[in-house]
Amino acid sequence: MHVIEDMKYVYLSYIVENSVPVYGGRRSVDIKNIKSLDKGDSTNIFSFEMGNHWGTHIDCPAHFFKNGLKAADYSPETWFFQKPFVLPLKLKENSLAGPEDIGNIPEGTDLLLIKSGFSCFRGTEKYTHNNPGLKPEVGIWLRERHPYVRAVGLDFISLSAYQNRALGREAHRTFLDPNGVNAPILIIEDMDLSHDLSGLEEVWVAPLRVDEMDSAPCTVIGVIKD
Repeated sequence: MHVIEDMKYVYLSYIVENSVPVYGGRRSVDIKNIKSLDKGDSTNIFSFEMGNHWGTHIDCPAHFFKNGLKAADYSPETWFFQKPFVLPLKLKENSLAGPEDIGNIPEGTDLLLIKSGFSCFRGTEKYTHNNPGLKPEVGIWLRERHPYVRAVGLDFISLSAYQNRALGREAHRTFLDPNGVNAPILIIEDMDLSHDLSGLEEVWVAPLRVDEMDSAPCTVIGVIKD
């Protein structure tokens, strides 16, 4: 896609740092400078090791289902969303949102972004241990009533509330089940939705394509009408 002059581009994903918040805690990303110009090498080369569900990442059906698609299985057009809808929905710690909280979604929406404001706690224990989540009924409702929604994005650590993990696993399954009604709905977790997104026109998602990996860290870019 070409850059349009009257559009603004913002990252909706977080940069990967040495320490990242993850579901239920923090983890250290092992970033190594294996070749360095400062040490007399001819180039700079780095390696890094991290979990595929650390930082901003996308959950695909293979996360919970043996017959589910993996991140690398999807075609390129999967990752371009032209009718995103931002839903401001204030959520308290440990709360669970249901279909009644989401309300009306514009016809044709292909990406539902839930802007809860909970990202203000990123970097604290509350963000990783007391995050809100979605009820299993949301996945069922979206797939039955809004089959054009291909993905949901969340500004909290996981669709699963950490204090209600069993229900969270069930919720993941209702979104990702390849044998459910209509197509599975992918889940983008730990997004940065703190920008003014009132003019959001498109969202581009670029997952790291690694063979055999169920899901993937991703870079997400929002295209905003300036």
